[in-house]
Amino acid sequence: MNKRVRIGWVCCLLALALAAGPSQAADKVFKWKGESCFGIASPLGKHTIVLWKKYAEEMSGGRLQLTLHDAGEIVPPTKIYDAVRDGMLDFGLNTPAWQKGKYPAGDLFYTLPGGVLEMNDLIVWMYGAGGKQLAQEMYGDELIVFPLGLTPPEQVWSKKPIKTLADIKGLKVRAAGLSMDLFEKLGASVVLLAGGEVVPGLQRGLIDAAEMLEASYDMSLGLHEVCKYRFGPPVHMSNNIFQLIVKTKSWKELPADLQGIVEKAALAATIQGYADFWQDTIAANKKIEAYGTITTKLSKEDQAKTREITMQIIEEKSAKDPFFKKVWESQKKFIQEFRPYYDFTKFD
Repeated sequence: MNKRVRIGWVCCLLALALAAGPSQAADKVFKWKGESCFGIASPLGKHTIVLWKKYAEEMSGGRLQLTLHDAGEIVPPTKIYDAVRDGMLDFGLNTPAWQKGKYPAGDLFYTLPGGVLEMNDLIVWMYGAGGKQLAQEMYGDELIVFPLGLTPPEQVWSKKPIKTLADIKGLKVRAAGLSMDLFEKLGASVVLLAGGEVVPGLQRGLIDAAEMLEASYDMSLGLHEVCKYRFGPPVHMSNNIFQLIVKTKSWKELPADLQGIVEKAALAATIQGYADFWQDTIAANKKIEAYGTITTKLSKEDQAKTREITMQIIEEKSAKDPFFKKVWESQKKFIQEFRPYYDFTKFD
């Protein structure tokens, strides 16, 4: 074979490789395994990670094949973060409350007690003012994180009537996150219990009251059957937002378009899931009212007091943890800039 022919063959092979390369990359299927930290049939599962899985697979045209395991099938829900970080899982649904020992600032990636950071504040800050970037900075290279799943506002259940903040003093309250500090400063004893332990804890007298979630999830646990009373507004914390966490190696292996799909599917699932979640909340609230639950609401003065206490708590924690302070300073600056126009446009 002469030199000219050899060069021709090389050129043909290069042309074929270039033609086939992008097509093969585009057709490659990525198979991921993950787990939800909440039951996938529960409102917290079906309106969050189940919806994300559906959207991501549809948007990818089958190039993402996602196997989603129910809570506890592979690891306990509290260990999903570790399982993703260590490579046992490619993805998972997480709540940063479970890493607060290592990452105290995780308590700031929700709405805050006392209405300090409300739902509108949280969403605009998270997606538009650096919130999600700070969440990624908090975890560093351990894993990739995106917001996923937003809940309607919460409520607090009690076996005793609570009409004022003074009625909380002396109670044993199930709480989580910064609300633990709030209830302690209000004179309550705080107990941290998993969702499945709350009703038995109320039945046995281990706790007198509990904050858990919104009406549909609380009703699915049977809180209305063991607590005669509930009160609002949710001064402990209004709305939850959770996290899609992804193994760093699995993320880096994805082409850019699939990375975009993973992220945008999380955003779509969060917004659509929130709207769907509300339909369950509305229906459940009607049933709770019909059941005979007595509902009370704290006065504006008591609400303002919880806000004042929350500010004290946040400043105390900021003095102890530099990254907590960094996140809070970002939120505080945002609130100062956002609230004037937002409050101006609200109806009284």
